[in-house]
Amino acid sequence: MIHKCNIMKPRLCIVGYSPVIAIARKVASEFRRKADFLFVNSLLEEALPKLREIEGTADIVLAGPSTRRMYAGRLSIPIIAFRPTFPDLIRAVNEARRIDRRIGLCLSRDDIDFDILLLSQIMEVSLASSYCDTSDEYRKACQKFKATGYRVMIGASFTIGVAEEMGIRGILLYKGMDMIRTAVRNAIEICQIQSEGVRRVSQLTAVVNNSAEGLLLTDELGRVTLDNPPAQIYLGTDRLLGKQVASLFGSELAKKVLKTGDRVMNVVERESLVVNYIPIRSAGGIHGLVCTLKRVDDVQDAEFTVRRRLHGQGFVAKYSFDDIMGRSSVLRACRERAVQFAGAPGPILITGESGTGKELFAHSIHRISPRAPFPFVALNCATLPSELLESELFGYEKGAFTGAQPLGKKGLIELAHKGTLFLDEVTSLSNLLQAKLLRLLSEQEILKLGSDHIIPVDIRIIAATNDDIDACVKECVFREDLYYRLSAFRLRLPSLRERPEDLVPLFLHFVRRFRPEIAGAVAAERRRLRKVLVAEPFRGNVREMENVVRRFCLLFRPDLVGGEIASVLETCLDRVAPHGSPLPSAPADLKETMRTTERAILQDLLGNHRNRSEVCRILGLDRSSLWRKMKKYGLND
Repeated sequence: MIHKCNIMKPRLCIVGYSPVIAIARKVASEFRRKADFLFVNSLLEEALPKLREIEGTADIVLAGPSTRRMYAGRLSIPIIAFRPTFPDLIRAVNEARRIDRRIGLCLSRDDIDFDILLLSQIMEVSLASSYCDTSDEYRKACQKFKATGYRVMIGASFTIGVAEEMGIRGILLYKGMDMIRTAVRNAIEICQIQSEGVRRVSQLTAVVNNSAEGLLLTDELGRVTLDNPPAQIYLGTDRLLGKQVASLFGSELAKKVLKTGDRVMNVVERESLVVNYIPIRSAGGIHGLVCTLKRVDDVQDAEFTVRRRLHGQGFVAKYSFDDIMGRSSVLRACRERAVQFAGAPGPILITGESGTGKELFAHSIHRISPRAPFPFVALNCATLPSELLESELFGYEKGAFTGAQPLGKKGLIELAHKGTLFLDEVTSLSNLLQAKLLRLLSEQEILKLGSDHIIPVDIRIIAATNDDIDACVKECVFREDLYYRLSAFRLRLPSLRERPEDLVPLFLHFVRRFRPEIAGAVAAERRRLRKVLVAEPFRGNVREMENVVRRFCLLFRPDLVGGEIASVLETCLDRVAPHGSPLPSAPADLKETMRTTERAILQDLLGNHRNRSEVCRILGLDRSSLWRKMKKYGLND
C-alpha cells in the first residue's frame, strides 16, 4: 500500500524511551522546515496502541531496529529504523570499559553483522553479545549477564532500564545524533519519493480515464489488466479485466504481436473499431500490450476537422529569395524579373532544367506578393495518377465514387483560395485536367467531382516544368490555349553551366551546411576548386552540386592540401576510373560541346567584367592563360 505523504511537509513519528526522545528532539529542530514531528515515549509491545492512534496522522514511523522488526507489515504506514553505527559502538565500549573490561552487549537481530571480535581486539575488552527483538528476550539476556557476573551492559533504552533494575550499570548505545539524523533524512526522502509516485499515478490515472480513445493494457498472456470508460463503451461491457483481448476483438492479432513484438497499427476490428496493438517491451522481453481503440466514424470526423483547420490556417511558403544562392548576373536578372512578376496579377510559368530552383522561386514569389498572407499550396503533378490527381485538385462531394470519404473532401484549389497554387511538372497533366485547369484560369471557378454546384475561387497559379514546353505544344502534348494562359509571365531559370561564377560560392555554401569545420580549409583552395568545377557539365544543376558536395565532405580529410583536395573533388565528380585507370578520350562531339561551353562562359564573363584581373580571379587563371583563351576563341578586344 502506498501511503500519501502530506503535500507540503511530511509528518514523522519518532518512537523510543526518554533518552532517545531527548536526542530526537534536538535532531528534529534541525529539520523543522522540512518536516513536522510527533514523539511517542514507548517501545516494543507496549508501543502498538499508541502507533495505532497516530496511524492516520503520521506518514512514517522511526524507531529502534527491534520495534521496526516487530511492527513491519502490521501498520499501514512505513516504519524505518535508526541503527547504531560502528563509531557508536566504539564510544559506548570506551565508556563501559572504565567500569569493567568484561562487557555485555545487547543488540537487535538487525545488528548481527557488526564485527564484535574485531571491536574486542581494538578496544582490548571482552565483549559478550546477545541478539534480541522482543521485551522478553531482552529481559532474559539481562538476567543471563547478571547470572554470569557482568557489572556493565551496553544496549538500547529498554535494555538499560531492565539492567539497572537488576543492579547492572547500563550504557546507552543511542547517544549519537548522527544515526537519528540519517534516519530522518532517509524518511524525508522516502516521503518525497512516495509523493512523486502518487502524483505520477494520479496523472496516469487521469490520462487513462479522460482519454478520448479507448485504452486496454494487458499482461504477457494478453489478459486485460487495465481499461478505461471509452473502452468499456466501445466494447459494450464494464467487465473487461481478466478477459483475453483476442476474444474481445475476435482476432488473432494480439497473439501475433505478443509473439513477434511488431506493432500493428490502424486495424479495423469488429467492423467498426480502429485498433492499434503496441507491444510493451524491455530488455527482458515482451510484457504485454497497449491497445488503443476508436470508432471508424470518429477517425473520419477527426480527419475532416483537421482538413478544415488546415484550410483555415493555410499552407505556408517555406523559402524566400534569401535562400536562392548565387551572385551571377544571369541569376540576378532572374531574381529581378521574379520580383516584378510577384507584384503583378496573373499566372506565372517557370521553366528550366531539373535542379535549377523552380520551387524555390515559386515560394519566394508568393512570399513577396500581395497574396503572401494567404495559403501557398504546392503539388507535383507527376506524383499521382490522373484520376487521383483530379480529386486532389478539385475535391469531391459525399458519395462521389466508391471509397470516397463519407463527408466529402476539399480539393487543393479550394484550400489555396486567395493564395497561390504551385503546379510543378505541369506538362504531365492529362488532356482532361488541362481542360479543367484552362477553365479555372479563365473563369476562376471549379466544379467538385459528384457536384452540380459551382464554387468560385480566387487563386494565382504558378506552373513549372523542366520539359521543353514549346516542343510539347508543337507535338500537341500540351494545349496551346493553356500554354498562352499560363505564360503571361514567363521566367526561365538558368542552368548552373550558365552561372560559372556561382560554382565555388555554391560549393562552399553546401560545405558549410554539411561540414562547417572544414569550410575554412576548403575555401582557401578556391582557385583549384574552380578549375575542377568549371569543367563539369552539372546536368543535374544545383541538386547535382549538392550531392557532389555530400560525397566531397564524406571523403575530405583535414590533412589534405593543394592538389589533393582537387583530386578528391575529381573523384566525387567520377572523373577517375576504377583502380586509377585513365578515362577514355571524349568523343569529338563532346569535345566540341565543351569548346562551345568554354567560349560562352568566357564571353559572358568578359561582357560583365571589364576588369580582366577580376575575370582571371573568377576563373582561377593567370593573365597570359586568359589571353591565350581569348585569342583561341576570337574574343580579343
